[in-house]
Amino acid sequence: MRMVLVAAEESPRIAEAEAWGATVQMLAGPHDAESQTMLWLSLMRASPDVIWIVWEMLSPPAVELIHQFRVVRGHVRLVIEVPPTVAPPNPELSALVSFGIYDLVGPDDALAAVLARQPTYGDVARWHLNTPSSEIGPVASVDPEVAAAQTVAVIAGKGGVGKTSFVANCLVAAAAWGAVGIDADYIKPTLSVAFHAPDDPDQGDLGQLLAALEGPVEGHWTAHDQHTIREWVRQADLVAGVRLVPGPRRLTPVMPAVPPGLVTALAEASSKLARLTLIDTPGSTLEYSWLEAVQVADWIVLMTSPEFAAVLEARDVLRKLDHLQIPRNRVWLVINQRGRSGYSTAEIVETQLPLPLLAVIPEDRGKWHHAWRQHYPPALRERRIWTGIVQKMIGVEPDRPRKKYPFRFRKTRPEGGF
Repeated sequence: MRMVLVAAEESPRIAEAEAWGATVQMLAGPHDAESQTMLWLSLMRASPDVIWIVWEMLSPPAVELIHQFRVVRGHVRLVIEVPPTVAPPNPELSALVSFGIYDLVGPDDALAAVLARQPTYGDVARWHLNTPSSEIGPVASVDPEVAAAQTVAVIAGKGGVGKTSFVANCLVAAAAWGAVGIDADYIKPTLSVAFHAPDDPDQGDLGQLLAALEGPVEGHWTAHDQHTIREWVRQADLVAGVRLVPGPRRLTPVMPAVPPGLVTALAEASSKLARLTLIDTPGSTLEYSWLEAVQVADWIVLMTSPEFAAVLEARDVLRKLDHLQIPRNRVWLVINQRGRSGYSTAEIVETQLPLPLLAVIPEDRGKWHHAWRQHYPPALRERRIWTGIVQKMIGVEPDRPRKKYPFRFRKTRPEGGF
């Protein structure tokens, strides 16, 4: 294991890590923005297994650099050593937790014990909520906000309407609340490609989970399988602050057979870890994973473009939801304005697909193509529109922009005239 210690001076952690069997390198530097940028660029190139950061090196510029590092090197474990004199509220640590960094440890914590366990949100909830632990009481491995956790299945009647792109961008925007993305398209898994190249070794493979499962017995998972599924979700690939529960590797010659009930089990496990779970469903409504996704979901997002064929296929999907007795008030409509011909938005909402309209995604073909080539969802740069969509999903009051000048001043004539 390769470990980098970011500290201002020599630390006993070096001896601890070497005794544990790790190869240790120490980096230090001034706290100014330029020096911090150079330090994190060198870490980006080195890509170690663990980066241990001492509190004194956690300046405000470093927090933003850590976020950027997390987006690109999500597999690297980041540990923040916090002195006992620091207590909530603390904006730096709150931001780090929202990026999915749960390894916040004290100076007296043994290095071997820290690296041997998998931290949970419950360990760091007080930092994220900016509340003293005495006020929030005991926190288990479930975020208190997860009591209102929402599972959303994103479906479409026709391929190419932007379903996976919608899921990827909403996941990025939901990172601050805690988000898990489940790729349930086991025939053509695509969600990981929004963040990774198809041959990237860092992305997960559903085949590893299937190999570890014993399989359901009489329609029920064994205790061993339930634990394995929970740990698979907990240790899922962390990219841009969200956990990605992958499908099979896209380059797998033969896609593995997935046992019934797996999507339901994954969704239930993720709802205990995150405020929002988004399921990217298969394109075909005949797949069993599609049926599981729409039945386990609290809400369903039906994606379409204005094209006549896409709207026609979406109507067929809506009729299937009616046949499954899924109430229409649980289904949202999203229109992706791609293509130059077809129905208008008013025609779709009023006559073709009479559903609550969640969002209309403006067309920007160049931006989307660039995002897929670079494996970098646009929401990483432009969060505002996507944050508004996510806030509707999880029932959070949207942020209202403040006026630059909240008061209006009346011009008055000075005494005595001009």
